Amino acid sequence: MRRIGSRNGRLTLAAALLASAALPAFAQTPAQGGPTSAMDDRWHFIVAPYFWTSGIKGDVSVAGLPSVPVEASISDILGKFDFGLQGHFEARKNRVGFGTDLMWIDLGVDAVNTQAVTLTVDVRQLVAEGFVFYRVANGGSTDNPAHLDVLVGGRYTGTRSRLTAETTSGASHDGEYQQLDWFDGMAGFKFRAPLGSRAAMLGRADVAGFGSNVTWNLEGDLAFKASQRFTLGAGWRYMDIDYDNGAPGVAFRQFKLAYSGPRAWFAYSW
Repeated sequence: MRRIGSRNGRLTLAAALLASAALPAFAQTPAQGGPTSAMDDRWHFIVAPYFWTSGIKGDVSVAGLPSVPVEASISDILGKFDFGLQGHFEARKNRVGFGTDLMWIDLGVDAVNTQAVTLTVDVRQLVAEGFVFYRVANGGSTDNPAHLDVLVGGRYTGTRSRLTAETTSGASHDGEYQQLDWFDGMAGFKFRAPLGSRAAMLGRADVAGFGSNVTWNLEGDLAFKASQRFTLGAGWRYMDIDYDNGAPGVAFRQFKLAYSGPRAWFAYSW
């Protein structure tokens, strides 16, 4: 887990270089018209519900106990998934805009599974972010524009975790939920690169910290414009959270998980 940051740093740099290479139309005349592409003094909006199902890997400590390793594949997560709510919203006027993103999940993941005992971590997690962005470059066609935005903002992460144990003899233990929450400052970029007349590649990379030790977020999607206002998309998202609240001890809490998996979404713009 400690080496993930440097690896994602290289991925972030590669994404930035890819964005630069994929957007040669920025030197052309800015796009005019369209519900969300116009560079004018009207407000343009996008709302995009999405479903992200990811495998997870890392370490979690609860109630001052030593951290336990947690690992689950995407199929494991789907089997343990209880509830999720995920959505994205953006508003923009000319080159300046703001946005929010919300993710709420409720799931259980096996931490230790032996012939004698099964130890499960139940996680309820809320990740909510708000950001502002500035469109530093735009171009391409009116119907399928290109752009590059830089963004800054903040991300709140709140988790409620507990350990439950069950033995083969039938004994069980349900621990109490323990609350962890923190707020990170965040900075990054996002881009859109046309692929033909209706398709496009979307990407985002950001890094957050000050509350957590460091949190990396990388996203890549393929989008298809189904109509003037509806867009369908699918891709991959990776988020790595590295948090602890200080020196080990009775009150020590640790939450170090990497999420990685596919997602699907649709967007409505006006």
